Amino acid sequence: MVNFSLVVPVYNIEKYLYQCVNSIFNQTLKNYEVILINDGSTDNSGKICDEIASAHDNVTVIHKKNGGLSDARNIGLTRAKGEYIVFIDSDDYIELGSLEKFQDQLEKSQKPDVMITKIKKVYPDANIKFMDGNMPVDNLLNSDKEKILEWMFSNSNSLWPAVRYVVKNELIKKNNLEFAVGYFHEDIDWTSKLFLYANKFTILNFYWYNHRMERKGSITNTKNAKRTLDVIELVSKNINNAEYYMLLCNQKELIFTRLVKSILFNLGDYKYYSKNEKELVDKLILDTKNVCNFDGVYKL
Repeated sequence: MVNFSLVVPVYNIEKYLYQCVNSIFNQTLKNYEVILINDGSTDNSGKICDEIASAHDNVTVIHKKNGGLSDARNIGLTRAKGEYIVFIDSDDYIELGSLEKFQDQLEKSQKPDVMITKIKKVYPDANIKFMDGNMPVDNLLNSDKEKILEWMFSNSNSLWPAVRYVVKNELIKKNNLEFAVGYFHEDIDWTSKLFLYANKFTILNFYWYNHRMERKGSITNTKNAKRTLDVIELVSKNINNAEYYMLLCNQKELIFTRLVKSILFNLGDYKYYSKNEKELVDKLILDTKNVCNFDGVYKL
């Protein structure tokens, strides 16, 4: 078994794809596989994927019709053979030595379910924002799930991104974990489920991941009501999921509280929506008011 399966969805990203994959191939640890999922690209991304695969024996390319990020990641998961899964977006890139540091920390921690990592946001003006710089890693490393969950859901300024979590393949398969297809902000659902099902965590105090911000055409740069509607639906699905009641009460409440805050954050774009879009959002909020507990918290 390879140590890591690197799942890399690809969609119309020819400008950045080589930088992404070269940052992977420059790693010092070599026991990994790369799964490139070409999600119906209309530029040269698919051709580039094939060229990369022809030059590297540890690369698998999957060409599929466009189905979105979640669908591409799910397809990648079905093909992944590694002990641990690593998600990398194809417009981002990673630091030299990342996989070797992954392996060292996972071995030291006796192969936990999930390793929490640190990521950087890289802006067009070369400004870099180091996320969760105040994270008390040394204290949390020797802590149990409850304390790690409490810090992450109460303090983290970069909680949701799936790329932040290195996940044991066995945990994913055992719990049939997959990304919610057809939604924006699918990481909200994915990450909540990781903290629901995982029992043992470790933390890597290394900024390995460079997340490219404000890229033209990026789905994270668009403002539309679907983003807010999707967050409300995903939050409601999780809060209505009876499996969360197997957690300690305070753990469940920490997750639910942060989920509701994600709705409030997205409602910051409400003023940009059309009249019809606002009506859709209003209706969904009213329909889920008993779940999300908006009374006295937010007024449209």
